[in-house]
Amino acid sequence: MSEGADVIEPLDTGLLPQRVKARLVDAIVDGAFAGGMLPNETELARMFGVSRPTVRGALRSLEGEGLITRRRGIGTRINPHVARSRVTLNRVVGFWDLIREAGHEPGISYTRIRRAPASLEVATRFACDPGEPLLLIDRRFTADGEPAIAVTEMIRRSHLRRDVEPDDVQESIFDFADAHATAPIDHTVVEVTPVVAGPELCELLSIAEGAPLLRLIETHYSREATLLMVSDIHVVDRFVRFNVIRRRA
Repeated sequence: MSEGADVIEPLDTGLLPQRVKARLVDAIVDGAFAGGMLPNETELARMFGVSRPTVRGALRSLEGEGLITRRRGIGTRINPHVARSRVTLNRVVGFWDLIREAGHEPGISYTRIRRAPASLEVATRFACDPGEPLLLIDRRFTADGEPAIAVTEMIRRSHLRRDVEPDDVQESIFDFADAHATAPIDHTVVEVTPVVAGPELCELLSIAEGAPLLRLIETHYSREATLLMVSDIHVVDRFVRFNVIRRRA
């Protein structure tokens, strides 16, 4: 039996490839696999209590992010230098986990749900009519108790199974979509721009006016390429910095 088999518990049902992938990332970073190699698909399937195709989907995603390299006849090699750069823009992961992976204690100090009509800018992103009803979720994430990330999630109400309340909002928007959207989030496109803080963000993030911030506009899509949600995010980069892993085509 491969070393690491005893530290991973079988998974419950759900979005299994993504869950297997997340658990593998945790195990890799924790050094659960000796020798810099992953067990084969059959052994991983046994460890997680899932099928080989499920494991194969998780490994394909990890390979696309550069965390592992698979070679026929050799096996699956872990790339430790990539594993140390866990906070990457090419991983679909919630901000709670990003803050934790950056070495800080995550928290949420503010949550508000609003209902508002889509502005012209937002309607253009959603390819919907201006004025269409949207659900907006405002949150402030903290790192070690200090404001770190301000997020506004914008969701077309037609893409929700039902109305939601603040207690329905999970730590991760991806978990929220699994529970409340008409489809889970399959992939996300991120637009990154540097900005400076205005008065509202200064108060929300406890920073000086004009302080630099990283702004992310994330558009979240279903497997069928339906745009489900848009996230407008402002990040204090002394808490979270992102890497991009580039691979040769």
